[in-house]
Amino acid sequence: MSEEQVWNMEVRLARMEERQLQLYAMVERSLAFHGDVANRLSALEHLRTRLLAVAGLIGLACSMAWDVLKNRFSN
Repeated sequence: MSEEQVWNMEVRLARMEERQLQLYAMVERSLAFHGDVANRLSALEHLRTRLLAVAGLIGLACSMAWDVLKNRFSN
């Protein structure tokens, strides 16, 4: 191998290493984004559960109040 071929090989290897580092950075950002999305989705699911519980309690209170009013005015 001549010195020029060796130099070209070194340049190519340096470029490949740079591309590899860029790919690692892209994968790292992507994984961080997916983790963030998963955390937000989990928070939304927790909020939905709380809202459903509150809606159920409101429905129970309205049902009980309706029964009390119905019994009071039917007698």
